[in-house]
Amino acid sequence: MTNVILLKNASIPCDPYDIKFSNSNKYKPNFVPLLTHRHKDKSQTLSFLISDEFLNNIPIFIITSQRAVEMFKECIEELNHDIRQRIYQKIGYTVGPATYKILKSVGFKDVRGGDEAGNGSKLADLIKQDTIGRENIPMVFFTGVIRKDIIPRKLIDSGYNNFQEFILYQTGDRLDIIDNFKKVIHGLDKDKDNDDVWIVFFSPQGTKEIVNYLIDRDGDSNQKNWKIASIGPTTRDYLKDFDLSPHVIAPKPDPEALFETIFQYDKTYAL
Repeated sequence: MTNVILLKNASIPCDPYDIKFSNSNKYKPNFVPLLTHRHKDKSQTLSFLISDEFLNNIPIFIITSQRAVEMFKECIEELNHDIRQRIYQKIGYTVGPATYKILKSVGFKDVRGGDEAGNGSKLADLIKQDTIGRENIPMVFFTGVIRKDIIPRKLIDSGYNNFQEFILYQTGDRLDIIDNFKKVIHGLDKDKDNDDVWIVFFSPQGTKEIVNYLIDRDGDSNQKNWKIASIGPTTRDYLKDFDLSPHVIAPKPDPEALFETIFQYDKTYAL
């Protein structure tokens, strides 16, 4: 069984990448968490959620990050029953199945996007389609300090002047990234049955020490047969700046696309 090191925080309660690779019986996933997430200002978030502006004037919210959804859920659960029920009547737009399922499990009745919107651009198009002729409808985008600007740009450029952002959380690099990575590597070094290891980069953030480690050990006769996978072109270009060329690039940022790309590579080269 080939080991796959996933350079990401495992999603809670279950990670779709873990499920996809584990269920294949061909790969064993190993996670190396890179980031810490914390509320930017929880009291401010709670105040906004019970404000007249949000409860009475904003019928639509957008939330695309799983970390944002988790912190949104945590805050909502601290509110009283009547306030929660009013919030659950709002229309929620989200990206991908994981965040969709969390919002539905919390109690939201009308959640849109999900599988139909696999990225921010598609979600923005869906929102525009649903609100044709109502570009002045108020909406709020719950997000983190670090976020892509695809959704805000597409909506604001299309005349959505009552669009606003609310920052729920902030992200920072963990201090134990390289130590955790080395622990995983050293654990795999004990596996004498399989020298093949995939290392999957999801984004540049938090990976600098790992990149340096791979560069320093390049050519080490004792190392495993490392192969690198990249999620998307941005991460690919980042790795190439360090002369690390990914063996494969997943065409979409989802478990199925990553698994199929890795599986087809391994099948082609007859591991």
